[in-house]
Amino acid sequence: MKKVLFAGAALVALTVAGAASAADLPSRRAAPAPYIAPVFTWTGFYAGVNAGYAFNGEDKLKFNNGDVYLPYGVGNNTDDGSFTGGGQIGYNYQMGSVVLGIEADINFLSLEKEFKLAGSTDLRTSSLEGKSKTEWFGTVRPRLGFVPVDRLLVFVTGGLAYGQVKTSATYIDSNVFGNTGYAHAKKDDTRTGWTLGAGLEYAVTDNITVKGEYAYVDLGDKKHSIVGTDSFNNPVQFNGKDETNFHVVRAGVNYKF
Repeated sequence: MKKVLFAGAALVALTVAGAASAADLPSRRAAPAPYIAPVFTWTGFYAGVNAGYAFNGEDKLKFNNGDVYLPYGVGNNTDDGSFTGGGQIGYNYQMGSVVLGIEADINFLSLEKEFKLAGSTDLRTSSLEGKSKTEWFGTVRPRLGFVPVDRLLVFVTGGLAYGQVKTSATYIDSNVFGNTGYAHAKKDDTRTGWTLGAGLEYAVTDNITVKGEYAYVDLGDKKHSIVGTDSFNNPVQFNGKDETNFHVVRAGVNYKF
């Protein structure tokens, strides 16, 4: 009986010791792979909105004056700046640190300039006034960018620009005999030209980016004339030219799909 007990005790001891030794052996399970954050890429379609400020460049609204009772020249030009806002869509493709893209936008604004010219004698008083207003513009342009640090894009851009420009001119001549001469003309044109600019864009998240940019827009010039009569019923004609170019400084937000 004692031998049976000793044998049982020995068997239990060997079992416990074996289990303890097995517990000390290294695990055969593979270690979890380290987490690697996905690398942000600018590649993809995007759409967004923008807002900013536009102001006239060196453009002028000019009239060559054919009436001897008005000073010959271009007169006085005044212009105002304007809020501008709109939207854009585009596509980027990133290759290393270089980003190639194309973007189209449409923007509304109310950018005006005005021309005034006046003269008088003992017999008459005359005035010539012209106005030009750019109501909207759009662009279609490639973009070339560089990524100096993660999520920051520095780019230059340029291409086609187009927009709507309304012009009008009015001549009024009055004499001491109570007679009035008058001439008036107006045009509403959709013009084409070019644009050039640069900016910065930063990816706040994988889908949201913010940008700031500057653009110069040139919609070319348009010739026009007004024909009428003065207060003595003599024919008069004024030939004019409207040069339309302006600067835009704006910020925007894009959603990257």
